[in-house]
Formats: sequence, C-alpha cells, structure tokens
Amino acid sequence: MNKTHEADIETRIAARLKARREELGLSLADLAERSGVSKAMISRIERREASPTAALLGRLCAGLDITLSGLMAAVEDKSLVLLTASAQPFWRDPETGFERRAVTPAGTGSSVEIVQATLPPGAKISYPALPSGAYDQHILGVSGMLRFSSGDDHFSIAAGDCLHCALDQPHVFTNETGEPCRYLVIIARRKSR
Repeated sequence: MNKTHEADIETRIAARLKARREELGLSLADLAERSGVSKAMISRIERREASPTAALLGRLCAGLDITLSGLMAAVEDKSLVLLTASAQPFWRDPETGFERRAVTPAGTGSSVEIVQATLPPGAKISYPALPSGAYDQHILGVSGMLRFSSGDDHFSIAAGDCLHCALDQPHVFTNETGEPCRYLVIIARRKSR
C-alpha cells in the first residue's frame, strides 16, 4: 500500500465521519457525548490533523450509529463491482498495528460486509456496543489464535473456527500469542421486522 493511497483513504474517512455527523444533525459536542471522544479530537480528525486509532474509530462509529465496516465501505470507490486485492481499502491502526482490509465491493446493495483483519502479537482492540442492534457478525479464524469477548462471554477462535454474535454488547479482540492472528469479520445488517 503506497503512502498516497493510504493518505487518500484517511482523507475520505475524515470527510465521511464529518458528513455522517452532519447528516444526523449532531454538533461536535453531541458526538463527543455520544462517543466518549473529546470535541477537540473529533475536530482534529475531521480536519485531518490526527490519525484515529481503531478503538477511536470504533467509538466514533458507535456514536454515529454505524459500523466501522460501514464507514470503510462508504469511502470505497463506488464504481467497482469486482474489487481486486490491490484496490481493496487498507488501513493500519497507528497505535496497535492492527491491519484492516475491506474486501467487499461497495455499491452492490449487499447487506453483507467482509473485512480481512490482522491483529499483531499482544494487541487488543475494544469496540462499544452498537445501540441500534441492527447488525450482527461472524468471525472466521484464518491463522493464529484470536481471543474474543462479547459482554461477559469469552471465546478462543482458532483457524477454521467461526463465531456468530450480535453487535449489541461491547466486544474485544485480543491476540495473546507471539504470532500475528488473521481472521475474517463478516458483518450483516439485520432485516427490519
């Protein structure tokens, strides 16, 4: 991934966060209260003066009632149906080294988003619950051992294991091993009843 492409994605992430905040009619103070992220940090992210971590993006997305995958899908190039590996949006968390690649083509109208993730040794990422309960996910182990917690439930996910869970509880992804852990996250929007 070249630096220019990575910077372009970060610019689109910042713009999409601001646009979503404005779509909901939220001030910086409103989003700060909903997400637990300071007004100053939100402003710096929107102006591209700071690169958000995965945990920070997760908190902002929860405050904006969207998934991180939904945010990333919104910044993809909408003209593609086949999303080649070299064109998939890629992002690296500057704090943990967590790597995230959106593998699903945008603009298809699909209710499913697929993310390929790599969690470095010793890394941990926490996400808040999504208040709407409109999403659930499958986590498929690819290599290494992933420790996953959702509320008070804890699981170890090895290569080939698949866990289904709702996104209505805070959840934590942890790699307690000395090797990178690779996994897929498949997020689906629940159909309204």
